[in-house]
Amino acid sequence: MTASEFSKLAGRLMRHPAAPFHEHAVRREVEDICGEHGLPFKRDKYGNVIVRLRTAPKVQPFVLAAHMDHPGFEIVRPLSAKSWLARCLGGVTDEYVRPGVPLRLMPGGIAAKLGRRPGKAKEFELHTKQPVNGSVEFAVWELEDFAVRNGRIHGRGCDDLIGVASILATLIELKRSRARVNVIGVITRAEEIGFL
Repeated sequence: MTASEFSKLAGRLMRHPAAPFHEHAVRREVEDICGEHGLPFKRDKYGNVIVRLRTAPKVQPFVLAAHMDHPGFEIVRPLSAKSWLARCLGGVTDEYVRPGVPLRLMPGGIAAKLGRRPGKAKEFELHTKQPVNGSVEFAVWELEDFAVRNGRIHGRGCDDLIGVASILATLIELKRSRARVNVIGVITRAEEIGFL
């Protein structure tokens, strides 16, 4: 797979913001890519995607793993038409969760800011300038989704969508080359919070 093909693959995945328990758009993209390349996959009862290329069944399986989620904020409940209580999910230090940090509410990519902690250590208020019509499910940091500059991939979801892209690229290449393999791609959700 060329660098350009890999960048396109990574870009398809990284253009979908995700947080723990909110990986559905990334998972749909993973499944679409598998379908386009004839890679057999299944979704387990937890929402993980298992992709298997088994052209040599007697060969010991080799497993590749990566996750679809990133640290983010799960909406607990609305506080008003312009504010929500949200729980920070994932391993991030306090320097990244301070009042005024720009966020993006999903779905819709609505601009917001991180507000105060009303008490509990991992819960925060989120605020928008304008009222929001419709539901809000989660929030992510306001960073670019995906870009390639000077041959390097930049984006919010590099951890670990580059790993997901690498698994898919490996399986695509192995299939293209008709390699005799037994490879399993395990693409998980909710890794940021311990695979709950």
